[in-house]
Amino acid sequence: MEQTTRVVPAGWYEDPADGGRVRWWNGLSWTEHVEAKPAGAAAGAAADQRAAEARDLERQHGLTAGETDVMTRRASMMLDARGPSTGTIPVQGIAVPTHAIRTGTTSAWLLAVTPVLASLLAAVAAYIYFYVSPTPLVAAIALVLMALGFLWAVGDSKLLRHRGFTPPSPLLALALPLVGPLLYLIVRSRKVSGAGPLLGFLVLLVVAVLAPVALGIAGGAQTITKALEVQRAVSDDLVGSGAATSVTCPPIVESTSTGSVYTCDAVLPSGETAHVWVSFDNEQGAFSWALANR
Repeated sequence: MEQTTRVVPAGWYEDPADGGRVRWWNGLSWTEHVEAKPAGAAAGAAADQRAAEARDLERQHGLTAGETDVMTRRASMMLDARGPSTGTIPVQGIAVPTHAIRTGTTSAWLLAVTPVLASLLAAVAAYIYFYVSPTPLVAAIALVLMALGFLWAVGDSKLLRHRGFTPPSPLLALALPLVGPLLYLIVRSRKVSGAGPLLGFLVLLVVAVLAPVALGIAGGAQTITKALEVQRAVSDDLVGSGAATSVTCPPIVESTSTGSVYTCDAVLPSGETAHVWVSFDNEQGAFSWALANR
């Protein structure tokens, strides 16, 4: 016998994410409208409504009594206790469409990119400390990271709750920078299906950790750290003595071999700009400098 595709009629059915309430099925997919599960007479009325819808479907599409009975029972059970899965489920010759309730959110993926954000903020903090002002206030950048993680966790939690899930507490994201978002995503993966954000976080964390290691192995880290060392020493000397108001050195030293010259720029109290000649004195990276007017 030729099979035809039948659909579950629109109506209130048991929420696949929470057995204590009902969710509106629009005939094609689950919606975000939920209500408390009816009890007593209300439950009987809901059953009568489903039976009436099944009979109407029988009149419109020529379903047999057996088919409508299967559809009514199947709709009441909401296909299974875990909720519908994407695709169609054949029931005695009837393909009943089901659609998964999405668990992914923009906020969850923003939490997943926290390792990259942490690396960028650390670079900003280093630039401010070495090139602008050696203030301990740069540590506040860690608080910015924690605040963003908490806000994203709150947004993700609200959306999951609105979709009928029980989300983890956003307070988990406040544990520590990086650790908090990771802890939240771990608990989230245990409460909600879909581990994409957690896996994304772990991949980016590995990249963020391995990138500096690879840079150090290749010798690139030394050129950056030496540039920061020169910047700090020259700035402390010239700005601290009043000979200049600010000093700016390139962020990378091309060579630290004996006799190599590295040039920085200094702004004098008069507003003029002058070169600072930095010379590397030995293979160990010791250096000296002199201020020269342009």
